[in-house]
Amino acid sequence: MLTFFGHLHPVLVHLPIGLLLVALLLEWLAVAPARASWKPAADLTLGLGVFFAAISCVTGLVLSSSGDYPSGLVSTHQWMGISLFVVSLLLFLVLRGRPMGPVAAVVSVIAVLLVFFTGHLGGSLTHGTDYLSLSAADEGPSAPLLRPVPAVQDAVAYTSLVQPVLHDNCYRCHSGSRVKGGLRLDDPSALLKGGKDGSGPSLIVKRILLPLDDEHHMAPKDKPQLTSSEVAVLRWWVSAGAPFDKKVRDLPQDSGVAHALLAFQQGTAGPTGGSDGPFTVADSDMPLAPVAPASVAAIARLEAAGALVLPIASGSPYLDVRFPNDTLSSLDALSGVADNVVSLKLSDLPVGDSALALIARCHGLVRLWLDHTHVRSVGALASLTKLRYLNLSSTAVSDVTPLAGLPSLRELFLYGSAVDKSRWAALKAQFPHTLLDSGGYTVSSLPTDTAIVRAPKR
Repeated sequence: MLTFFGHLHPVLVHLPIGLLLVALLLEWLAVAPARASWKPAADLTLGLGVFFAAISCVTGLVLSSSGDYPSGLVSTHQWMGISLFVVSLLLFLVLRGRPMGPVAAVVSVIAVLLVFFTGHLGGSLTHGTDYLSLSAADEGPSAPLLRPVPAVQDAVAYTSLVQPVLHDNCYRCHSGSRVKGGLRLDDPSALLKGGKDGSGPSLIVKRILLPLDDEHHMAPKDKPQLTSSEVAVLRWWVSAGAPFDKKVRDLPQDSGVAHALLAFQQGTAGPTGGSDGPFTVADSDMPLAPVAPASVAAIARLEAAGALVLPIASGSPYLDVRFPNDTLSSLDALSGVADNVVSLKLSDLPVGDSALALIARCHGLVRLWLDHTHVRSVGALASLTKLRYLNLSSTAVSDVTPLAGLPSLRELFLYGSAVDKSRWAALKAQFPHTLLDSGGYTVSSLPTDTAIVRAPKR
C-alpha cells in the first residue's frame, strides 16, 4: 500500500506547482484596488497549493525510500520540497485576508524560485540530469547510440556492441540519474555487481528472457523491446564472462551469435535497422539459445513434403513451419529441422497420434496447431516445456491432464474437442496459468446491428 502511495508522487506533485504559481500571481494582482475582489480567490488557491504541497512531501518521502534514485539528488530535492511547503504555509498564514506587504512580496519571490528549483530537481530525477540540454533530435530512440559496426570482428565487444544496446534500451531507468531496483548499467563496476541481489550481468539476460507479461520482464511491455540480435549479443557477451576490453574476434562464437554480429555490422540489429524485427509480443516467447541453422538440404526436403518454411526473423536459425491444407505428403522430413522449429501448423491435416512422437522431438516448440486433425491422445507432448500455445479444437482429444505440468503453457484451445465440459472447473484448477478456450461464444444483438434500407424519395 505504501509503495502505491509513493508512486502517486509524480502525479500529485504537479498540483502544488500550478496552484502555488497561480495563487502568488493572484496575490500580487490583488494588491491593486481595482482587483481587490480577487483576494478571496487568491487565498483559496494558495491554501489548496499548501495542502497539496504537504501531500506531495509525504508521497515523495515514501517514494524516496524505494532506493531507485541517487541519494544525493533525492536529498536535495527532498529538502527543497519541504522548504517550499514551509514557506508557502507561512505565506498563507500571513496573507490570509491581508494585503501583500514588502516582506511578504520578498518571501513570495523566494517561493517562486523554490518552485522552479524543486521542479527542476524532480525533472532531473525522472528524466536524467541532462534533460534540459537534450533536443528532440538527441533524445530517445530517434537518435540511438547504436550504429553500424563496419569491422565487427575488430571492435571491442562491450564499447561497440553491448554498451550501445544498454544505452538505447536501459539507461533511462538504470543509470546514474535513476537506479531502479538497485541496478545501474552505465558504470562497469556497478554492472558487474548487478541489482539489489548482486546477481551480476546475468540478471540483465534473465529479466530480458522472461515472458513479456511477467512483471519483472525488461524492458517493461509498454516500452520499446530489444531486437532478437540485441538479445543474442547480450547473452553471448555475458556467457563469455562479460569482458570490458576484449575484441569480438577474441571471444568464442557459434553460428547463432554469428547471425547477430552480422546484423550489427550491417546496421540492422536495432529497431530502426530494418530486417531484424523487434523482440516484442510477436517473438518474445521464442527461444534464444544458440542453435545451428538447419541445413539447406533439410529445409528442401521439408518443402518437398509440402511445407512452407520461414525464419521467425531475418537471419534467425529458428523456423515457422506450416503445412497448407491437403499438402502434407510426409512428416518424416520434420526430423531434419527438429532443433529449429518453434512454430508448427498442422491444421486440417490427416495427422494422428503416431505423429506426436516426432513432433515431441521439437523441444523448442512454442506454438502448435493440431486443430481438425485425427489426434486423440496428447501425452507425448508433455515433454514440450517451451510450449505456450496449443490448438486442439475439433479433435477427439478427451483428456488434457498430461499437459498440466507444462510450465510455459499459456493458451489451450479446446472448442469442439471431446473434453467433457462438466469437468471445466476442475480443468481450470489444474491449469491455473493457462487460458482454456472452449469457444462457442454468443454475442448479444444491439439495435444498431440491424440496418434499415428505405427506398429513395422521388
